[in-house]
Amino acid sequence: MVDLVKWCLVISYYYGRFTGVLNFEIDFKTGRARVTKRATICSALAHMIMCLLLGVQMTNVRVMAKLWSQANSLHNNMFWVMSCVRMTGVFLSLVNRWSQRRTFISLYNSIYSLYQHDPKIIQYCRRSIVSKCFCATVYETLQIIIVLIVTSNQLTISLAFGIWSILSLTSIINVIITQYFTAMALIRGRYRLLNKELRSILAETQSLIPNKSGVFVTKCCYLADELENISKAQSSLQALIERLSKAYQLQIICMFITYYLNFVANIYLLFSISKYSSIMENWPIVVKVGGLVFLVFYYLDCWLNSYNVLYLIDAHGDMIKLLSQRTLFQPGLDERLETVFETFNLNLARNPFKIRFFGLFDINRSTSFALGNSILTHSIVLIQYDVQNF
Repeated sequence: MVDLVKWCLVISYYYGRFTGVLNFEIDFKTGRARVTKRATICSALAHMIMCLLLGVQMTNVRVMAKLWSQANSLHNNMFWVMSCVRMTGVFLSLVNRWSQRRTFISLYNSIYSLYQHDPKIIQYCRRSIVSKCFCATVYETLQIIIVLIVTSNQLTISLAFGIWSILSLTSIINVIITQYFTAMALIRGRYRLLNKELRSILAETQSLIPNKSGVFVTKCCYLADELENISKAQSSLQALIERLSKAYQLQIICMFITYYLNFVANIYLLFSISKYSSIMENWPIVVKVGGLVFLVFYYLDCWLNSYNVLYLIDAHGDMIKLLSQRTLFQPGLDERLETVFETFNLNLARNPFKIRFFGLFDINRSTSFALGNSILTHSIVLIQYDVQNF
């Protein structure tokens, strides 16, 4: 499984280089990131081609809607808005990549140092990384196959450029999300490992019989040192998360808006398919089945993206709950050990764990629930408008 994770990361790296999202190289011998002329030129060329595609797409933002024989003005406007938002988001993300290239290199080196310090963190996040890469690959491949089959009889140069640009934008979005996902998954793995070590320290502390013997004092000093190391590691992890969120905040906001519109549009399109049954009457059965599978993997991928962050928040919450067990200790513990526990608790209370972007919102389960309600509300508004006017 570790080798499978390695291949997923290597493929994601070269995919990032191919799309130009990664404008630096990674030395596989040392594992360190660095700026090279080759990486800069390749990324710049990829972005020049992308800008050309964006320009072509701006003149053909309604071309995909024309594939629907029963497309109405609402469908056209919906495709137009989604195309413009997606293009704007990708453009801003690429600009952000160049303006903060040194920051992203520093972040990569920090994440790699995290793994290098303790490779066992892969054990706690390998399933998430493999699942994410598999889902993203499946739904992106299905998207390409479905579009090629549907457009095979009416493919023109203009339509081909439009399809190519849309698929390219989707690839860039996937690369950015996968990079952020992988970084957060590795941090979560480190958190879970720290919680495991903390449980062991708590178990040993609870088993102590307070007395003034040399063995007791030595054991308390050892546990205090180990607890201090966990506290320092947690503080470093939280600082790394803040750096990561700050560097990715523009890209995440752009991707968030894109995913939001995709959810609303997909719900409305499912309604349109049921209402305008003739839309799919000429589609091969393989396209219909492929479209259903595509939606399953697309929403599964979104679920993985959301819960990857939520599970990290849960891991931090587990650490707070574990530290609350100090009230169960027998009285008379070593003063230094008591002080370290108290300091650790105070540090967590003074610096609450939050993942925030531009100060607009925090990511948590309450926010996710509110987002789901908002998506459902806007989808119903679109459906009502369609029913009333078409």
